[in-house]
Amino acid sequence: HSHPKIMSKRLLDESGQAAEVGQSIGRFLSFEDFISSEGVSVEEEHLRHLGFPRDWPAVYSSSKTLKSLIGKRGSLSGCKRVAVAGEPLPEEKVPSLEFRPLQSFANAEKAARAVPSLSVVRGWAVYERLDREPGAVFVAERYWWNSLPDGRWVDHSPRPEALQQLLLAQADGSEKAPALLGPREASLVSHLYEWRFPSQAKQPKLQ
Repeated sequence: HSHPKIMSKRLLDESGQAAEVGQSIGRFLSFEDFISSEGVSVEEEHLRHLGFPRDWPAVYSSSKTLKSLIGKRGSLSGCKRVAVAGEPLPEEKVPSLEFRPLQSFANAEKAARAVPSLSVVRGWAVYERLDREPGAVFVAERYWWNSLPDGRWVDHSPRPEALQQLLLAQADGSEKAPALLGPREASLVSHLYEWRFPSQAKQPKLQ
């Protein structure tokens, strides 16, 4: 008697097939990929109301809380460069490739394989918890994107519907090894998808 396969509707594995819980290997988002300025273990509910930091760019120099994450001595050790990334410009897009929501690691690697002039940048996307007082809590999510030969950053991963821009921080220690997709990771991605891509999440199959 075999167990029914549990497929993730939202994730593709390294071969481009729908990821299977308990079987597929890949760089899938997990709770270890999130760091809170509160210094607590991040739970799913903490991630429901993430948005672009309010009062940007003033908050970058004025907020001790934000500095505790991305400052020189912040939790994200070895933070080298911080920049705001919008949608890729038309000439930066790679129309032949499909980039998946919530799979920045695979997206950045796929782009670098397809376009030799692109390199992979490893770091974090930094959000503010909008359900808390302004400036109270920031959350970093391990996140990869690409760099053009002239040093400009380009991020091919689909933006959450409510976020036109992302605050990206390049930092040491942001490597991520492929791992087995477990039920906890599949559930996390499923909920993040509903919160970040609500109009797409209503559609039942892979977009």
